[in-house]
Amino acid sequence: MNPLDGIRVVDFTHAISGPTCTQLLRQLGAEIVKIEPPGTGDAFRHYTEHAGLPGMSIPFAAINAGKKSVTLDLKSAEGKAIALRLAERADIVIENFRPGVIARLGLGYAEVKAVNPRILFLSLSGFGQTGPLRDWGAYDHIAQAVSGMAMMNANESGPQKIGMPVVDSFAGYLAAIALLAALRKRDSTGIGEYLDVAMLDAALKLIATGVSVNDYTGEAPSGTGNRGYRLVATAEFYPTADGWIALGANHQHQIEGLFRAFGHAEMIEDARFRDHQARVDHYDALKAWLTSYLADRRAEDVEAVLTAAGVPAAMIRDVGQISVHPHMVQRGLLQQAILPGSDRPLTVVGAGFDVEPEPTPPIVPMLGADSESVLVGLGYDAANVAELRAKGVV
Repeated sequence: MNPLDGIRVVDFTHAISGPTCTQLLRQLGAEIVKIEPPGTGDAFRHYTEHAGLPGMSIPFAAINAGKKSVTLDLKSAEGKAIALRLAERADIVIENFRPGVIARLGLGYAEVKAVNPRILFLSLSGFGQTGPLRDWGAYDHIAQAVSGMAMMNANESGPQKIGMPVVDSFAGYLAAIALLAALRKRDSTGIGEYLDVAMLDAALKLIATGVSVNDYTGEAPSGTGNRGYRLVATAEFYPTADGWIALGANHQHQIEGLFRAFGHAEMIEDARFRDHQARVDHYDALKAWLTSYLADRRAEDVEAVLTAAGVPAAMIRDVGQISVHPHMVQRGLLQQAILPGSDRPLTVVGAGFDVEPEPTPPIVPMLGADSESVLVGLGYDAANVAELRAKGVV
């Protein structure tokens, strides 16, 4: 049994942040009923096309496998009525429209609470439901820009965004944590509540140490490139003869271990590198030495030598290399999903911690694939469903 078995979620989200939240809830056992506009569905279905599967982009598939897809025209009276009937029978409603949109549709917290006082209603937006920035539009790189994250990641070319949509994803996980806490609270009180999660808040949560450093010193942390947080040359990325290596020697015993593993124990007594402050002061000299030493060595060999000596280090891999690594195979994090229209399964990332294995691989939902079965479960008969289809409601 998984912890959220029996929990139903009505999911009005799109793109990345909201679907990331509901994906994790599904992996914990919840039933996710994803509501999409008829005809087009979640716009993320069309972001990139792969393998000749229109409306089934791989990024969409990666965070929506195993959900039920129901198409509803929420601007119609019939569509709104169906959505409220779903919410009446649900534990959680989650939406990530701009602030105010869901209320204008007549499906806001007040309307849902009126039919289901136990509902947990979560709104996930760029800047939250309150404050001067609430109506700004937001994408991941916008949140990185306004939060200070892009400036913390700056290099000589200027501010840099982190390559993948980390704020979108983390906002989804933060929303999932909020809902799990709210479920625990509702177990005790029997009363639902409204939850407000913002991408900007999530970004600041990610860089929380930088926020505190700025407050204490009065200086905003700036980008350090590939240097580690302690600013020593022994914790950085270096080119090798066949790729790149990440060194992670931060502390005295690790740095001594690195010098010994490289066959240069005499470096331990070099006054320039003897302690942390000396290594920071002579950063350029130590970096030049490491660059020269590593230039004609293989990254995998350096990784093996240092890890055997207890010094953190790793050959820099791409996603494809780590996905097939024996460690990941043993961990079982990467799982298989069924991608309709494809002759092979799709690898997706699991919950990230132990949950009951799924008896069958999750299926990425075709647009509206579950509309009829969900409506029948709400009490609509075949004639009702046919009429709703004819009207374009579903």
